[in-house]
Amino acid sequence: MRKAGVLIVLLMFCSVCTVIGETPQVHWRIQADSRTNEEAALKVKIADLYVQLTEGVDEKSRPVLIAQSLDWFEFDEDIHASYEADTLVIVQGDGQGSQFSGTFDTFSCGRPVQPRSWFAELLGG
Repeated sequence: MRKAGVLIVLLMFCSVCTVIGETPQVHWRIQADSRTNEEAALKVKIADLYVQLTEGVDEKSRPVLIAQSLDWFEFDEDIHASYEADTLVIVQGDGQGSQFSGTFDTFSCGRPVQPRSWFAELLGG
């Protein structure tokens, strides 16, 4: 009887304490050339390349894949790509033009799904 009680308490504790692991998001920062006005086209091209490169790849593996595949993003001779602290940095030309940044999640159509425990919600947690 005591083992059954301990087992029930342990199962309840495990269902209440659902751990949600955060995967690191890959951010991007684009530093455009001061002599061009093609920032929107560059942003779309970088997003398309990211989708092509990471299609079918687990979210946890994407930062490593991006860091190892910087040559994908250097599609033009005046574009230099680097990876610094979960951020893909794209410098076009002199890099003295407009500067903008974001995450690649903003390009996806769906919202991220957070696992939830129905038992935790029942208890108000």
